Amino acid sequence: QMQNVGFDLNFARRFWALCRIVLRKRNAVLLLLGLLVLAICYEFVAYQVGLISSKYYVVLGEKDLHGFWMQTLMAVGLIFAISKMRALRTFVANTAGVQWRRILTEDLQGLYFSAKNHYTLNVLETTLDNPDQRMSQDVDRFCRKLAEALPPTFVAPFTTCYYIYKAYQVSGWMGPLSTFLFFLVFTVLNKFLMSPVVPRVYEQEKQEGHFRFEHSRIRAHSESIAFLDGEPIELDNTNGILQKVVKAQQSVVNRQLPVTFGVHMFDYLGSILSLLVIAVPIFNGAYDGEPAAKLAGIISANAFVTIYLISCYSSLVDLSGSVTVIAGNTHRIAALRERLQALIENNAKVPEIKARDGSAGDDDDVSDEKPSIELMDVTYKSPRDGSVLVDKLTIMLDCKRNVLVTGASGTGKTTLLRVIKKLRDIEGGHIRSKNSALIAFMPQIPWLTSGSLRKQIRYPSKDACDHLTDEDAEMQHLLQVTGLKHLLESAYSLDEELDAAWYSALSPGEKQRLSWARLLYHRPRLAFLDEATSALDSEATARLHKECAERGIVTVAVGYERAVEGWEPGLVLELKGENGYWNVVQKESAA
Repeated sequence: QMQNVGFDLNFARRFWALCRIVLRKRNAVLLLLGLLVLAICYEFVAYQVGLISSKYYVVLGEKDLHGFWMQTLMAVGLIFAISKMRALRTFVANTAGVQWRRILTEDLQGLYFSAKNHYTLNVLETTLDNPDQRMSQDVDRFCRKLAEALPPTFVAPFTTCYYIYKAYQVSGWMGPLSTFLFFLVFTVLNKFLMSPVVPRVYEQEKQEGHFRFEHSRIRAHSESIAFLDGEPIELDNTNGILQKVVKAQQSVVNRQLPVTFGVHMFDYLGSILSLLVIAVPIFNGAYDGEPAAKLAGIISANAFVTIYLISCYSSLVDLSGSVTVIAGNTHRIAALRERLQALIENNAKVPEIKARDGSAGDDDDVSDEKPSIELMDVTYKSPRDGSVLVDKLTIMLDCKRNVLVTGASGTGKTTLLRVIKKLRDIEGGHIRSKNSALIAFMPQIPWLTSGSLRKQIRYPSKDACDHLTDEDAEMQHLLQVTGLKHLLESAYSLDEELDAAWYSALSPGEKQRLSWARLLYHRPRLAFLDEATSALDSEATARLHKECAERGIVTVAVGYERAVEGWEPGLVLELKGENGYWNVVQKESAA
């Protein structure tokens, strides 16, 4: 992807697209205007501060004691004013960066969690690396650098025009023209020097994301690595990824060398150019009739004007480093947003296409209060190699009976749940759902969000269930039934805020039990369980299935066939995994 990113029209388009998102918010616009006002005020005060030396030359040359003290008081006041102005400008710029980050990240996260896009990017696709890093670190870096670069960029047109006029008064056309040509040459040169840096910044951020992900993965599975004595292998793996990070980072450093060299050349040559411009009126005799003291003040003031004009240009050149970072992160953030928008548009088109060609549907009939899933001639393939896992499966999953889905590893049991949940596309057939709001899924790997135990059990709902009159008593009962009473004692209360690290310290069995507490709390009519008791003993398994029956929850359990006391499937679906073969066995007893 490095060839697709650069400092070009595509960057300008993407940069403006991100700016439009930010500027939709009134607070962001007000901060931007405040930053502009402060930047202009700062330049006005800076001009007055720049003239302090020339006024000192005059009063000292004339030995004016009263004028000296008045000038000192004025100088101290100006220094206080410019210090305060500079601090305020920095404060507003940083505040703007924080607010812009919030706005941009909220926009990205809204797209990310829309229509299961997070699942598509993280599981089904590999086109974009590290979406999490793009929404966190890249957005933060983009907004901070942009806030730093905006003040000098804002005032550059105003200050440049003003000091061009002042320089013309001092040295005629030669001063402004020479400084402009000097700036133009270095700007063109800088464009060519910066262009190779942008794609390498993009690549560095990509490798940094891989490195961070590897360490977070190791942190999440430290116990497994310790049991397996896998430290030497993990050391080799992380060092290998580190080498890629260092290589990418060194590539950025190498390409930044010419840019840095050009910036410093501009700064130092600019100081010489200012002296050359000032020398012209002096050697032409423009100030021959002036007293020595006044001449010193005039030369100092004129030097300040010319040098400041060059500094206006050089401040833009000095932004080269920030601009390369902004450009690299702009491409990464915009690429993520463009892909998320494309996924949403594609999801909106899919029902129309399916309706036209009569292929698989995803309709949800709410006419009957009892939920059901009907599969008719459904065929789906393996996500790994594209081989057919199940061919023309026809089955009704409803509230009339418990169902066991069994088969060897790799036969497509979990993929069946993904297909029913519409996380995977099917190759043919039709799936019809009724009252999907009364259907729940328990994934094979328990997911525990951050927050209190109350939020954990309510998940994914934010509010209490309507059927409850005493939620606290219900939750305490569920923790008792699932064998998690000790968690409530450890957390002190249902509303004690707990971070993700607290939940990650739970054992696999405790995580499964907490997932069961969540399921029992919501009381769905139909629940799909993917090996939901793999970390539980037979006694706990029987107790939880019994609680489901008492609450009117019919279960479709995915797993290996084993006897569970008190739970008997009315139907067994066995997946063979060879050429899409499957078999349905009807049991005499039902739920």
